[in-house]
Amino acid sequence: MAIEHDYFGVIDETASGGLAWNDTVDLADQAVEVELRADDERAVGEFALDSAAALIQAMEGFDNRARDALIAELSSQQSATTSYIDDHVDKLGESLLDLLVYNSGDIAMDVLRSLQLLAVRVQADQAGEDEAFATFDYSISPDETDAILTVSFDVRGDVVAVDTQG
Repeated sequence: MAIEHDYFGVIDETASGGLAWNDTVDLADQAVEVELRADDERAVGEFALDSAAALIQAMEGFDNRARDALIAELSSQQSATTSYIDDHVDKLGESLLDLLVYNSGDIAMDVLRSLQLLAVRVQADQAGEDEAFATFDYSISPDETDAILTVSFDVRGDVVAVDTQG
């Protein structure tokens, strides 16, 4: 059974009994795919939907917080952020410079400033503490690489993880 919410409107039920909603939201000069999913509709409460709506409406602030979390990871050589940057420097070499929106000479900071926010995914049935309620997926160049840098937030808006995929 589909459910209705003031922000999302009708949220469709999936064949497996979950929920699915998606839209494209403009953030600065880019279009960002936004998805709301839940594997189990019964596990989704009004609080989770209201929190998801608030997160989407404040996406620019969450994007800034996600980027701050990526910058904070630069101090660790073993972090997902550092690995992502090192991999792209190795794979792309000099062509990486062509992808940078900013070029201050600090390659790590320039890569982070140049990341594109591709998608925001909200898992509405994961509204417990320390669960990944929302993920922000970034790429330096989605046309050049499948590698994604993901920042996960809990339902309270705290960063709970930074990972790489691809």
